[in-house]
Amino acid sequence: MERRPVLQRSRVALALAITGVLLLGLAGPTSHSARAAASGEAVARAADSGSGSAAAPQLRRISLGVPVTPPNMVHLAPYIAADQGYFQEVGLEVEFKNFEGGLQALRGGIAGGLDIAGTSADPIIAAATRNAGIKAIGTYAPKLSVVMVGQETIRTPADLRGRRIGIQEVGGFNEVMSRAVLATVGMTPDDVRYVTVTTAGRVPGLLANQIDAAILHADQYYNAIQRNPNFTVIARLWEVLPKWWYSGYAVTDQKIQQSRPMLVDFETGIIRAGRFMYQNRDRTIEVGVQQTNQPRDVVERAYDDLAAGGIWAVNDGMPRDMIDYTLDKQVELGMLQANRRPTYEQLIDRSMAEEALQRVGGPWTDDPRWY
Repeated sequence: MERRPVLQRSRVALALAITGVLLLGLAGPTSHSARAAASGEAVARAADSGSGSAAAPQLRRISLGVPVTPPNMVHLAPYIAADQGYFQEVGLEVEFKNFEGGLQALRGGIAGGLDIAGTSADPIIAAATRNAGIKAIGTYAPKLSVVMVGQETIRTPADLRGRRIGIQEVGGFNEVMSRAVLATVGMTPDDVRYVTVTTAGRVPGLLANQIDAAILHADQYYNAIQRNPNFTVIARLWEVLPKWWYSGYAVTDQKIQQSRPMLVDFETGIIRAGRFMYQNRDRTIEVGVQQTNQPRDVVERAYDDLAAGGIWAVNDGMPRDMIDYTLDKQVELGMLQANRRPTYEQLIDRSMAEEALQRVGGPWTDDPRWY
């Protein structure tokens, strides 16, 4: 997925049905939970407050729902924050709870089983249309970096008619991205066949010819073409949806009221992690290999693409123009009714990220990649 020519049934009813599932479902984690631990070097930094005798801060536990099992490189920020001790430095012990998709992670947040849910933007928007009391307080990656990959005979979106597209579930990120690709040639989900497949199962599904096309993250793409160079890139989603806001950390309004300082601390760790990744390629790749279960050469290529594209957030990562664009596109794609389109303020609370930014010296502004 290089930033080159290669990588570089009813609509309204369906959207409302998705939202109903989102609000009523009480799905739990689909895999293990792992508590974040800081490195010895980072713990030493945390203990050193300048006096030489300060005690390490008492840790407060916080649960984070991560939307993909295992994570992809784009999801790496909280793992870096844990690895570098950024969470521990602000007194947090973060428990990672793995889910299969952002919809499930957000359901866990709504049900009260999580403090923070990492998810693509789509479930957060769906929740906002129903006044579910959910807001995004930050992001791990504001911009798109995915592609639709297909079998050798599928070279353009028009070739998808009647074909099998792998998705997690209707209304999830990869389904919405697939819908956007279809819309470029005037098609809808009714013109294709959806096949349920997990995030980790997309590449195996393509290799086994169980599906004809799927949305892939950068590391998945490089893994796929390494194993079958004949796979094609049908669409680059950052070209199809150039200002789409990709992801958010979602919390309930109640959590904001009750635990605002803890959420500011969390955002402080995430912003520091985003900045670290651009400045420390080698360690980021090492953590990526550990967490994604991908070969090192795949992780290296994915890292270089994501870094060049400015995919990870280094500031608050929630610009109004991107979010307004995304909401308008959701209406256009039939995911939202125009009269139920939420406002920026109904979707976003920037105050915690803004406070975190002041802690880390203010926003980065010296590069057009930064969000």
